[in-house]
Amino acid sequence: MPRIGIDARKLEDGGIGRYVAELLSRVPRLAPASSFVALASPAGRQRLGADPRFGASNLAVVEVRSAGYSLGEHVELGRAARAQRLDLLHVPHYVLPATVVCPVVVTVHDLIHWRLPRSPLQAAYVRLLLALVRRRARVVLAPSHAVARDLVDLAHIDRERIRVVANGVDAAQWAGEDGPEAGTAFVRRRQLAPPYVLNVTNGLPHKGLDLLLEAWREMPGVQLVLAGRGSDRPAVRARVDQAGIPDGAVVVLGELSDADLRLAYRAAAAVVVASRLEGFGLPALEAMAAGVPVIAAEAGALPEVVGDAGVLFPVESVACLRRALYRFMPGSDLVGRHDMIRRGLARAREFTWERTAQETFAAYERALRWHT
Repeated sequence: MPRIGIDARKLEDGGIGRYVAELLSRVPRLAPASSFVALASPAGRQRLGADPRFGASNLAVVEVRSAGYSLGEHVELGRAARAQRLDLLHVPHYVLPATVVCPVVVTVHDLIHWRLPRSPLQAAYVRLLLALVRRRARVVLAPSHAVARDLVDLAHIDRERIRVVANGVDAAQWAGEDGPEAGTAFVRRRQLAPPYVLNVTNGLPHKGLDLLLEAWREMPGVQLVLAGRGSDRPAVRARVDQAGIPDGAVVVLGELSDADLRLAYRAAAAVVVASRLEGFGLPALEAMAAGVPVIAAEAGALPEVVGDAGVLFPVESVACLRRALYRFMPGSDLVGRHDMIRRGLARAREFTWERTAQETFAAYERALRWHT
C-alpha cells in the first residue's frame, strides 16, 4: 500500500487552496488501496477535521507549522515526510522543500513570478526553486498547455516529465438552486446596483486592475464589483481611490463565501478577467458554470479555458476591453448574450474535478513506477 503525502499548507490560499481541497476530497476515495497524509497548517488541520468531504478513512492529517516561502519549510517538510514514511510527496506549488528525499510530484500552476516578478529577489527565488524541481520531480503537473510550454522554454524541464492536468469546476455548485429572492437579498445586503460587471481577483499587479479601471472611466452608470481574497487589500483600495472614477462606480467586496460568490456571479451582467498572465483562470470557468458571459484577456491559459464561449480581447488593449464591456451593457443584444451563456455552460461541463483527481492519481502511479 503506497503512502502518499500531499502538502496542504495552501489550503486557505485562493485558487491553489481550492485545487488542494478538491484533490483531498476526491483522490483518497478514488484510491482506497493507497494511504494518504495531508501535511496541513493548524488552521488547515482544523478545517480538514471539521468538513465531512475530507473524511475518507485512508486520509490522515499531520500538522506542520512552517510558513510558505520560508527557510523553515525546507527543513520541516523533509522531516515530516521521513517521519510519515512517505513513498511519494505531492507539492501543489513550485516550492519543493530541499530536504525531501522521497519521490516527488510537483504542480506548477504558473510562472508569473518568473515572467512578471515583483522584485529581482522573487525572480531569483523562483529560478532557484524551479531548478530544484527540474532535478528532483519525477512528474511535473501543469494546469494548461501554456504553463507546460513555459516549463520547457523557461525552466528547461524535460517535456516527457510534464503532464497537463486541467483544473475543474463543480458545475452543480456554481449553477446552484438559489431562487431570485436570494440574489435580490444578496444585492441589497451588499448595496450593489445590477447589472454590474464582476472581477474576481486577488489584487496582485498581474491581474490587470489598472487596465480595468482605465476602461471604467468611460463606463457611465455601470458598477464594477471587485471580489475575492486580496481584492480589499490597501493597495487595491488606494488604486481605486486614485483612479478618478465617480464614487460608487467601483465596489470592493473582499473575500466571499462560495455561496455569496455564486450569487455575485449570477447577478452580474458579465465577468471580466483582465489579467496580463494566467496559468489557468478559475474565475472564468466558474463564471461560465454559473451561466454568466465572460470577457477575458488573450493571456496565458485564458484562451484555452474560455475557448469560443466568451469574448477575448488583446492583453493591454484598453480600447478593446472597453468595446467588449459595451457588448453586455443595458440595451445590448440579448440573443447574443443568451448564446454565449449556452456555450459557456457547455464549455464548463468539459472541466471536472473528478477528471482532475483521476489524472493526478495517474501521475502519482507514474512517479511511483519511475526509476532513475
